[in-house]
Amino acid sequence: MTDLGLLNLCHVGIAVPSIEEFTRTWGALLNVPGWLVKEIEQPAGLLQLHGERQGPSRSRIAMARLADTAIELVEPLEGHTRTSAWLETRGPGIHHLAFWVADLDRAVAALADHADITYSPAARRSPDSPGGPVSAVARGRGPLPLGHQAQDPGFWLYAEPRGPQASWCLELLDARRADVVREAFGDHIVYPSS
Repeated sequence: MTDLGLLNLCHVGIAVPSIEEFTRTWGALLNVPGWLVKEIEQPAGLLQLHGERQGPSRSRIAMARLADTAIELVEPLEGHTRTSAWLETRGPGIHHLAFWVADLDRAVAALADHADITYSPAARRSPDSPGGPVSAVARGRGPLPLGHQAQDPGFWLYAEPRGPQASWCLELLDARRADVVREAFGDHIVYPSS
């Protein structure tokens, strides 16, 4: 049995072509209050998608709480991101489930035989194999998914199971860095209880 060290659900991520359209339709129907909307810019080379460093990108995200669940809307604006690629191949809908984990490096080791890390800070790459697989032991600086600088690359990642295409990704967030996320999103998402 694989133990990822999951603590709790942080949010449900939805890929959308338009945040305004979603909030006007589903958001209104579900009576989701108080969306926090932010624009995210990622400089060239800081993120990897399927093992390749990406150029600059820009996205908008919206976060809100609906009862005990947090929802993240992701609208790509420019560049190539995990979400823009997802929208091109699968269309709008649930993109990822984000979970807090006790230790991201331990979760990466547990994923090793079951899933591939498909989107993460490029600093997670092993320095001795720049074109090789993502490494749990690489060190350096990398961006948070929200565009703020993290002090280490071990903060977040997206993973997808090997084999047939899954209908959603798994995002893992290191609970030891929850303070940085809280600074950016306040009470718009769910945090680990410990």
